[in-house]
Amino acid sequence: MASKPRKVMLINVTHSEESRVAILHDGVLEAFEIETFDHRSLKGNIYKARVESVQPGLQAAFVDIGQRRGAFLPLDEVNFAVHPVRGDAAKGRIENHLQKGQELLVQVVRDAFSNKPPTVSTYFSLPGRYLVLTPYQPSVGISRKLEDKQRERLRAAIDGVERPEAHGVIVRTAGAAATKVDLQRDLRYLTRLWERIEEAGRRVRAPKLVYQERSLVIRAVRDLMTPDIDELLVDNRETYEEILEFFETVAPHRKRIVKLYEGSRPIFNKHNLEEQIENIFRRRVPLPSGGAIVFDVTEALTAVDVNSGKMRKEGHIEDTALKANLEAAEEIARQLRLRDLGGLVVIDFIDMRSSKAIRQVEKAMREALKKDRARYDVTRISPLGLMEISRERLAAEKSSLRYTDCPACAGTGKIKTIEAAAMQALRRLQTRVVRGDVEEFVLRVPPEVAEYLLNNKRDELVQWEERYRTRIVVRGMPEYGRDDLTLDTVVRERSRDSEPVVVPPSHVEILAQHEEDEAAAAEAEAQAEAEPSENGAKKKRRRRRRRRKKNGEAGETGEAADAGLAAEGGDVQDAADAEDAATAAEGEPAGAEAEPEGEGRRKKRRRRRRRKKRNGETADAEDNGGTDSDDEAPAAADGADEPVPAEEPGEPLELPDPEPVLADGAPAPRPLWWRLLRP
Repeated sequence: MASKPRKVMLINVTHSEESRVAILHDGVLEAFEIETFDHRSLKGNIYKARVESVQPGLQAAFVDIGQRRGAFLPLDEVNFAVHPVRGDAAKGRIENHLQKGQELLVQVVRDAFSNKPPTVSTYFSLPGRYLVLTPYQPSVGISRKLEDKQRERLRAAIDGVERPEAHGVIVRTAGAAATKVDLQRDLRYLTRLWERIEEAGRRVRAPKLVYQERSLVIRAVRDLMTPDIDELLVDNRETYEEILEFFETVAPHRKRIVKLYEGSRPIFNKHNLEEQIENIFRRRVPLPSGGAIVFDVTEALTAVDVNSGKMRKEGHIEDTALKANLEAAEEIARQLRLRDLGGLVVIDFIDMRSSKAIRQVEKAMREALKKDRARYDVTRISPLGLMEISRERLAAEKSSLRYTDCPACAGTGKIKTIEAAAMQALRRLQTRVVRGDVEEFVLRVPPEVAEYLLNNKRDELVQWEERYRTRIVVRGMPEYGRDDLTLDTVVRERSRDSEPVVVPPSHVEILAQHEEDEAAAAEAEAQAEAEPSENGAKKKRRRRRRRRKKNGEAGETGEAADAGLAAEGGDVQDAADAEDAATAAEGEPAGAEAEPEGEGRRKKRRRRRRRKKRNGETADAEDNGGTDSDDEAPAAADGADEPVPAEEPGEPLELPDPEPVLADGAPAPRPLWWRLLRP
């Protein structure tokens, strides 16, 4: 004969930071509750609140309950019996029942989660061991989970119980076996509790906590302690005594099942619970036959996927799909309870063609959900193989109490590849480096990204350094995540050479006049070359530049004019000197033919001396006959008398352009036209 399945409640409060309650049915985890010191639930607390704002568009109000975030009070949670309309205003509009600054009692019916604030209500409910008192809601109700015979017996019992006319009661599932005496004792306790809450609410000013819900341990004993539980084990003596005191008040005959656990092994570890608890927080949950179910929680809904995985194939693929779906239906309903997943849940079952098999899976899911304390609504499996479940959220998801978002992936579960992070860093660097105004870049990235850049993109970084005359430093930061990136810059100071040159109008006029003088000098030289000299030879071509002063008078000639222009700030390089040397070299053969004794000889070149008169005027560079100046004539005569050895004809000697010299002997600066035309 098979033994009766054993049902046990285990309470673990060894550490003050965390309390855990579990219910095992024949070794399988059926219910699990956890509460941490810094994440204590507000659900069930009653506050004296102040209306902060009334939102007619939302038909809701936001009230201050003394927490960091305001609470949300929708119109559906406003008890019109407690808060009637003002004057002749229409009933059913939030602005006609509440006003800003008004103080009222509210009860938290849903904890804050995600980015949503806590939800409060003016429909109060005080749960006891067998009953739930509903102040200012004069109605009697019985749990829908009880069978018809139990419901009839309890209705007769509750009718014989004395209760306040303004209040109502609901018989809980735990009161299925309760007697009339048990119900009367529980109702008397709840009525006194509500009277104390109302009295405290009248004395305090908002925002203020008026009533705090019991601890997790007492709530679990009150709400989860069904008649079929055979034993309650607790591993803390103080908590053990607190539970005994509670049972003495609401159910003295149940004290015998409460026991203190004093074993050396942790109580959960002894009953092989730790591995089952860890499955609550895992994304993938294995099935007994080798399949698996996968949970993905999003902002809008929870998606559940059923996979056959490594299930051994049955005789037909339909049989394999049916077996996997039946196992999944039982496990999904269990995981919804354990994880406390609320809102919309969409289940993607393995495709089945048989309508009989589909109806069988739907029935199995509804049977499994009957064990759930939360309200729910189930749809049929759609042609796409999807089933939708809308489940009431009783508390915050268990995962939010044990886990926080990953700082590396921001809760997405994925991070960028090394290559993607490196390309992002390069694009940001390139966007900045092409401006050309930065002397040094310091790129800080994770170590693995820095290694990739230096090993695979070094040539590209070097090209940028050379092209934009900058320096790029890549540093690996161990504390950086894959998406972290910092780019620091040292801006290059702007030099004076990079500033645009402002040309005075006077310089522009001088340059224009210089061009006219050059053209006139070239024309005069051409005419002089056409006329033969007295000895039948052509005259040497000499290029002279004449300039005019700004007032229109005859300007300076030769190198003296250059000195004068330099004094005015408009220096012009004597670019014609090289051409004069080349012209003289071309004219020497003709002069050699006219002089028999100087045939085959080349005259010495004399550097023209530049002198400046003391009175600031320059001497004439040439006479009317086109001969050299007085200083140059004796030198030329001496050169004609001295014999010069003949040189072998060869390539013409290229002489560098003589650098213009100022009056004090210092090299002249670059001429203005050269600076203007420089790229």
